[in-house]
Amino acid sequence: MKKTLAFLIALIMAFTLCLPAFAADTALPMLHTEGEKIVDASGKEVVLRGTNFGGWGIMEDWFCPYTNPAGEEPVYQTLVSRFGADRVHSLFKTYRSNWITEVDYKNVADLGMNVVRLPIWYRNFQKDDNGTWYRKADGSIDFSELDEVVSLCKKYGLYLIIDLHGLPGFQNDYDHCGQSKSMSLFDDTEKGAHYREVVIDFWVQMAKHYKGESTVAMYDLMNEPLGTNITRDGSFQQTFWDLSNDIYKAVREVDPDHIICMEAIWDPSAIASPDVYGWENIVYQEHLYDITNFTILRKLNEIRDAGYNAPFYIGEFYPRGLTTFGYMLSMFNHRNLSWTTWTYKGAGPDADKSPWFLYGSSTVEKIDFGNDSYETLTEKFGECLRTDGEKFSRNAFADYVANFTGGYSDSPSVYTFGTVDTAGSLPQRMDMFSQKLTAIKTTILDWIRKLRTGDLL
Repeated sequence: MKKTLAFLIALIMAFTLCLPAFAADTALPMLHTEGEKIVDASGKEVVLRGTNFGGWGIMEDWFCPYTNPAGEEPVYQTLVSRFGADRVHSLFKTYRSNWITEVDYKNVADLGMNVVRLPIWYRNFQKDDNGTWYRKADGSIDFSELDEVVSLCKKYGLYLIIDLHGLPGFQNDYDHCGQSKSMSLFDDTEKGAHYREVVIDFWVQMAKHYKGESTVAMYDLMNEPLGTNITRDGSFQQTFWDLSNDIYKAVREVDPDHIICMEAIWDPSAIASPDVYGWENIVYQEHLYDITNFTILRKLNEIRDAGYNAPFYIGEFYPRGLTTFGYMLSMFNHRNLSWTTWTYKGAGPDADKSPWFLYGSSTVEKIDFGNDSYETLTEKFGECLRTDGEKFSRNAFADYVANFTGGYSDSPSVYTFGTVDTAGSLPQRMDMFSQKLTAIKTTILDWIRKLRTGDLL
């Protein structure tokens, strides 16, 4: 009997060892580029369709639980003056661990998406703008939060795009880089040169850590550098191009395999073509926030006709004005463009019925960063922010966008608007139309607020 039992146990153990690994241990194939396509190791094209985990690493007050239209940096500095840098770092770790939890990765995968773009801030990892890293007890750089993101992406079959959304010295003049009207990263000064060196080292250390990690689809070097071509960008463009190349070369020395993403933002000519510096295995990124289908089509044609022989990816988009999600998503799929919606979740006025978000809440309490006690701040940054808690609900946009994550194209026409789109059921389209009108109202109110404070350029 004992021999039979031992034999059965050995047989079960041997059989178990032969079973395929669970999803958490299953590596996605490393991606690279071939011409205008993103492909896996076998050469099969991979079109990335997903969303941004906006607000995780760097907050914006219109959809996150604080109020300061100038950006998160002045909030951070006020809190540091009250509690010290280490306690504030711990406080924001509490926020991040609740803003996005495992259920959110599952939600994204259940929608048929295959990628998450994760906006991060250098202050998630560094104590100051001199490049002083937070470190573990053994002295190594503390990438543990980002390692957890990679692990959960792997578990749910999602690629990860690491997006440096806020850089030391600030890469544009908008609040979403940390502080409005503060761009000095590209200044021809000793201070500007210092910031650029810190940024280069940031990406070198990041690339060293994630070298060979195939779950990471690409390194997105700088979110919306220079912001917009109607402000003071012209004189800084060459510095921006040269910094992009300096980061590219430094990363390639330690990680020759990962895709590097260069943000062209508003049109391909905003950044150098690959042959200017000899860039290889790169993806160009654009953001589309236009107000008509005609301007969307024009920009997509500019991408098609750029002649860069490299893939383009729509990292952020939203159909302002008369354009529609149906038209934009259909056009992206029709042209095999990768895309990520902005953004996954939001908290603020009418956020629970806004197509800016897949999940939203209009009842989350904002922090009073100048007066709330540390205990109160910890509570407001706690479990009440979880998507699967009592305050958040699934928006109509979540069900609507699921129609497109498999590559569906809606025979796009520049004349479609509102309920005329054919994707999804009529009730879905009517909900989207209603929520779009609500979103237009809240966007206008936010613009007015920022105009009054001087934080809208």
